[in-house]
Amino acid sequence: MAPWFTNLLAQPAEGVILIALLLGGGLILGYAIRTGVPPMPTGPTVRRAMFDFLPERVDGTVYDLGSGWGGVAVALADRYPGNPVIGIELSPLPWLWSRLRLALRPRPNLIFRRGDFLTMPLGDAGAITCYLMIGAMTRLAVKLSDELEPGTVVVSHAFALPGWEPETVAIVRDVGSVWVYRYVAGRSVASSRVNEQGDGA
Repeated sequence: MAPWFTNLLAQPAEGVILIALLLGGGLILGYAIRTGVPPMPTGPTVRRAMFDFLPERVDGTVYDLGSGWGGVAVALADRYPGNPVIGIELSPLPWLWSRLRLALRPRPNLIFRRGDFLTMPLGDAGAITCYLMIGAMTRLAVKLSDELEPGTVVVSHAFALPGWEPETVAIVRDVGSVWVYRYVAGRSVASSRVNEQGDGA
């Protein structure tokens, strides 16, 4: 064991903090490897573009799949105060953080659930947002095709739904270029409209 590490552990407070950080980082990494989806936050510019793709009114539950640290789900709850909003996250630390921020500033229409959204029913969805990776999107595409009612809007940050034709695509100029996709269940769009949005979007 490195001397600096041994010396740090000899200091009770610093040692506890270091061990907690190592365990927390290892837990996040482990779940990222397991799910193929690291808990990455969505920046404000991309979030605005995603919300531009959402309808003004939604009939049903609003889901944020892979809700991570809870930022998008909280914003969804504020946008749709009359709808139940559910953030679903499997990784325990981001989920706990989301629960903490909700406890500190409650939204009565918002719930954070810990679990695998691929095993949860989504048929009551009126709108869905997600920021996942291609492996999860491939599995999700099949599930949504089977469960969603026609007209349900799905907005994805960065990754497309395989086998689905997007109704609209935006290229957001943020840190590099980020693609945002809007899908509507039950529709097959022959060609997509591509919008380019900058930092002021």
